[in-house]
Order: sequence, then structure tokens, then C-alpha cells
Amino acid sequence: MSSPMNAFTLENEEGLRLRGIEFGATLTSLTLPVAGEQREVLLGCADEAYASQQVWLGAVAGRFANRIGGAELVRGDERWSLDANQAPHCLHGGSDGFHRRTWQIREQEADRVRLALLSRAGDQGFPGNVRVTLEYRLEQRDLVVEFRASTDAPTPVSLTSHAYFNLDGHADDDHVRSDIRHHAIRLNADRFLPTDQSGLPLTMAPVEGPFDLRRERLMGQEWLSHHQQQQAGGYDHAFVLNGPEQAWAARVVSGDKRLAMEVYTNQPSLQFYSGNWLANTPNRSGRLHRDLDGFCLEAQQLPDSPNRPELGDPWLLPGQTYRHQTRYRFIAAD
Repeated sequence: MSSPMNAFTLENEEGLRLRGIEFGATLTSLTLPVAGEQREVLLGCADEAYASQQVWLGAVAGRFANRIGGAELVRGDERWSLDANQAPHCLHGGSDGFHRRTWQIREQEADRVRLALLSRAGDQGFPGNVRVTLEYRLEQRDLVVEFRASTDAPTPVSLTSHAYFNLDGHADDDHVRSDIRHHAIRLNADRFLPTDQSGLPLTMAPVEGPFDLRRERLMGQEWLSHHQQQQAGGYDHAFVLNGPEQAWAARVVSGDKRLAMEVYTNQPSLQFYSGNWLANTPNRSGRLHRDLDGFCLEAQQLPDSPNRPELGDPWLLPGQTYRHQTRYRFIAAD
């Protein structure tokens, strides 16, 4: 019988090296050559600590990423109560969501791995049996994350990778060299979802102030100058992307300007999270991460959309296939 911490490692000729474990289909490390050195761009912890950390570090969030208001689903005359793990809401599929499941490795090659998971009807309160496959693969300088899912009863599905990036890498003592506010970011989004104090989205709004990321700016520029940032402790908001086929959804440049990352996705939104609640999460050397040590760009359906048609339709029906592809492209300076 395999251990939930069974690891997989992928490598390619471009020098990308990805490591993960079956528990949560978690990505534990991604290194790539930058300025003649292998740079670690993912936050991580010791394998045995993933089961106890509480920040979805590198894991898959599901069955529904982000928040569902009131931890309840309503469809027609039917209602389902979900696990209210961030009371009163359901966050990332519940306390025993996909991030805490042992996925099964089905296929593995040098530069790709395919994992599978069966989520049975009633899992965290969700209806329908859902079968999921996930492929991680390395294509030249890209990390590709690809999900497929099917169901035997209507159920909302929104899966995402909750990887935390810091493009400046790590020092020898496994502390990140700088927090994320030194990174520059650009998002291809004219609208975003402000939130209430519990993190639940309000009405869609035009981007403004530090939320207008259509032109490159430092993540830390005008830091906490906006009431939405003050409330969340930074960024923790869904940005509604400008169409599914845009050239890229996001572009981030490291503080030292030696590495850029572009994000491409077929999902309607990116949750930009600046790692506001990372403090006291262990790192790989057993020390502790600090708030803002890493950022997430989580491609997904819009939060709270299962019960709010104006935010889209994330319901997967029998006979349909959920398809999600997100591509993280890394561009090192010459």
C-alpha cells in the first residue's frame, strides 16, 4: 500500500525540475536555471508537515475552489449543506477537501505525471460522484496544470492549484530573499470582485487604485491604501479575465528582474492572493514562513458562483467534461 507522501519528480531538457507528493496532489518544489543557478520558485515544507499545515501550500483546492456563501448549495428545489470550514462559508471544498486526499498516480514519464481521484456523492456535502484526473507536465519552460472531471449528478466543480510562488527564490537558510511586494505584476482584467469582511464577493466592479493591474506595477505599490486591501491584509481577490483567449492572463517579474512568469488559462478568473496568512507555516528547513513570503495566482470559476448566476455557471452535468488548463511560463533574463 502506498504512502500518502509518495513523491514524484519530473525533469526536462530545459532544466525545469518539479517535485510533488500524492497527498493533495501537492507541488512541493519547482526549480529552474536562472543566472547560472537553479532557483527555487515555490514555497514548501517538509513532506511530513503537509498534513498539518493549514494554508493549502502547493495543493489542489476542490471540489470547489474559493468560497461558497453560507456553506449551502441551492439548485431548483434542492438544497445541500456543505462543510462550513471557514464559518459561515465553505472554503476550497471543505476541511477535508481535495487538498487532504491521497491522489493516485496513474501514469508517469520523465516530464509528466497523471493523477486521479474519486470524490463520492456527499463528500463535504456536495452532490454527485466526481471523477478527476490531473496532469502536471513540463513543456520547455512551462509548467502545465491540466484537470478533467466528470459527474453522475449535477454538481459545481472548480479546481485550482494553490501553489505559492516567490520568483526571487530562497536563500541558503530557506528563507525567501524578499517578500512578494518587490515583485511587479500585470493582470489582464478590467473587473474584479470586492469582498465583504468574511471574504465573500460583493458585486463585480471596475478595477481601481491598487486593483488596477492592467499596467505593470509593484505588488507593494500603495500597499494597504485601499479599504479592500486593509480588510483582507493585502490582495485576496478574484480578477475577472478579459476573455478566455487573451495572450496571457497575468505577468509577474521577480524583484531582482532576472525572472518573469506568465500565466495562461482557459478559466474565467484568477484569484490573486498575496500570502497574507502565511505566518507560522513551516518551511522546508523547519523554520517558519512569514506573511507575504509567496503569492498565488489561482485560475478558477468565480467564487460563490454556484448560487449566483450573474457570476457564471460552474455546475457540471452528467455527460459533460470539466476541462481546465493553466500554463505557467518562466522567462529568465539573458
